Amino acid sequence: MGKFIKSTLAAAILVTVPANSAQAACWTETAISAAKIRDMETMLMVSALRCRASDPSILPAYNNFVRSSRVALTQVNDTLRRQFADQGGLNGYDRYVTSIANRYGAGAEGLTCDDMSSILSAAQSESGSLAGLARLATAANVEPVLTGSRCNVVVASRR
Repeated sequence: MGKFIKSTLAAAILVTVPANSAQAACWTETAISAAKIRDMETMLMVSALRCRASDPSILPAYNNFVRSSRVALTQVNDTLRRQFADQGGLNGYDRYVTSIANRYGAGAEGLTCDDMSSILSAAQSESGSLAGLARLATAANVEPVLTGSRCNVVVASRR
């Protein structure tokens, strides 16, 4: 009987650990929104560097966007750092951000430098609004690569 109880407890622990780990790694809607904005900001940064020869105004425009959106972009990065706290901390966050830049290194699929200038202009017109940047990232079809699953959403209903 003692072996049965020990085996049952061991099995319960093994089942419990992955569930807790998966829950810690899930992405909330707030974190997903932050990931979209960070993805878009990185896409614009890489594009500004890639497109500066054909459009000398794009890099200064990007820099102005970052300055005017500093508060929102800092909030985004803080949210993402919290997201990665249980996934390698700053190393996990750094790997994630580097992977975004690497993904856009050869350009954003289907988007030209003119397209990037248009997205950058729209981003500047949001005047640093976190909600506005989130709407723009969604409108620009930015889909970040998430390192885990979306968190379960519980919706209450009235009977």
